[in-house]
Amino acid sequence: QRERERALGDFKSGRISVIIGTDVLGRGIDVPAVTHVINYDAPGDIEDYTHRIGRTGRAGHQ
Repeated sequence: QRERERALGDFKSGRISVIIGTDVLGRGIDVPAVTHVINYDAPGDIEDYTHRIGRTGRAGHQ
């Protein structure tokens, strides 16, 4: 848990520019500067896909 929080903090602060994670990493995370989300194993459900790509996929719309 501590390593995940540190990695996410480094990503949010810009200390690292790329982060690779599971679907769980993206849940509830909001990083406004993210411009790209690459899905290695895209979900089969459109709702899960939209949730996974988050704000990037909604272009800032709620």
